Amino acid sequence: MTAIIDTICARRSISPKRLEYPGPNIEQVAEMVRAACAAPDHGNLAPTRFIYIPDDARQSLAEVFAAATLERNSDSSQEELEDAKQRAMNGAGLIAIWAHIDENNPIAPPHEQWIAVGAATQNLLLAANSLGFHTKIVSGGRVTSKSLRAAFNLGDGDVLVGFVVLGTYAGQTKKRLRPEPGEILSLWGPDI
Repeated sequence: MTAIIDTICARRSISPKRLEYPGPNIEQVAEMVRAACAAPDHGNLAPTRFIYIPDDARQSLAEVFAAATLERNSDSSQEELEDAKQRAMNGAGLIAIWAHIDENNPIAPPHEQWIAVGAATQNLLLAANSLGFHTKIVSGGRVTSKSLRAAFNLGDGDVLVGFVVLGTYAGQTKKRLRPEPGEILSLWGPDI
């Protein structure tokens, strides 16, 4: 229909293990965040925050991922710990997303703040795609760990949403089964 709709509909998540270098530079990441800032945000609360993790900090994050794994299961094997560490190293770029949700805001209730977080995240993904990169959001149980909350200095009302893994993908993206508009769109009216 239009180039922008076709681009949105072509977006696919790619496994972090397949997202190779080159990744975005800091200027490109800033452009992605600029696009994220254009998302709807009732009350201008800016509930979404992005933290870019440069390559030279990934090993430190890997240790935090291992600590988070141990928090969830103190009997984790060495193999499970190494797998957790590897997750911090996957992809050519890594951005943490966290949200600050004000449960008592008189203008924008929490669900509207979460909509803003989701819209900002989607804008970031689409901006990355427009710059030639592929992405995948990863989260899992580790995002609620004390280790990660402390590492990112999260306070009350702060939620670590997950991580956007970025990179270059040379393969063919797989077609994803998505609903047709007629399956999820209906009409409303007093005479319908």
